[in-house]
Amino acid sequence: MAEPVVHVVARFKAKPGKEAALKAGLTALVAPTQKDPGYIAYDLFESVESPGSFVLVEAWESRELLAAHLDTPHLNGFKATAPELLAEPMSVKLYAEAPGL
Repeated sequence: MAEPVVHVVARFKAKPGKEAALKAGLTALVAPTQKDPGYIAYDLFESVESPGSFVLVEAWESRELLAAHLDTPHLNGFKATAPELLAEPMSVKLYAEAPGL
């Protein structure tokens, strides 16, 4: 049986004054991530109620391919700059499709 698709919801909140820099950093991840093996979806959203709060909604073919993505140069570069941009640690949660849907 094939491994179920792995869905990721990652949340980011910018430090005051770092909203544009965080948005630019997250936006810069989209194009290279679309070339990563196992990529299915990688969609970035910004809150309309709380500008500077972002959500990445991702889908990957497997946990192994997600793990490989997490160790790419583009993601490692972002992780190196994230502490100066984020007001709080990013939140990352993994999900699988609920049975019967």
